Amino acid sequence: MNSSSGYILLLDSQCEEDLMVQSLSIQLESNVFVAHSADQAVARIEESIPYLVILSGAHKNWSPALVDRLRETVRPSGSTTIVALTQSHEPSWSPQEEHPGIDGFLVEPLTQDVLHLVVESAAAKTTL
Repeated sequence: MNSSSGYILLLDSQCEEDLMVQSLSIQLESNVFVAHSADQAVARIEESIPYLVILSGAHKNWSPALVDRLRETVRPSGSTTIVALTQSHEPSWSPQEEHPGIDGFLVEPLTQDVLHLVVESAAAKTTL
């Protein structure tokens, strides 16, 4: 799947470029940019708007202020999908109502099929 309309932005403040990044960029043939801070993510979005933003790391890193900042930065396109990764062992997932700017939550470890479907869905959303 090669989306000519954008790229995937992975915000991972813990600097863990892992199998997911390799999977996104190689198997899905998508361009992936890894940002290690909110400022770096916003700077990249200001250059070019991604079709998918993935927030990785502990849920405390996805503050409402951060999500609002990302939403405001991608607002010109309005079609960017923002999802957050959670750990299967994380004891306290917040209800989605507490994170209205996040389109959905994915539980790690992700299967290739789930990842592929999320990317396809986000890319399709940009064509609407």
